[in-house]
Amino acid sequence: MNKRDCERIPSSLVVKFLQNESVCYGIVTNLSEKGMCIKSGICFPLDSKIKLQIPLKKGHLNIPVRVMRIDKTDDFYDTMGVELIKTTKKYLNIVQSISMALDSV
Repeated sequence: MNKRDCERIPSSLVVKFLQNESVCYGIVTNLSEKGMCIKSGICFPLDSKIKLQIPLKKGHLNIPVRVMRIDKTDDFYDTMGVELIKTTKKYLNIVQSISMALDSV
């Protein structure tokens, strides 16, 4: 089994994405500088490229990702592991602020 390059940080961040022109929501259960694990009622096929939106106080952050893993619970696919196609400074700031908040607890 491959070891991850980056440490996963627990979170409960909300993300939005489009599925057949409908807005869908998911919860990021953990994240790192290079990827996220998302719980949602919708999972895309492996290698799908999608755009996630992270709602912010002022607007939102668009993040292009590729689906690297899908998992199921009780015969229902409900979890996606995604890898960032392009990392932005804004995203890295979000990861760092969540990490720092957890360290101070």
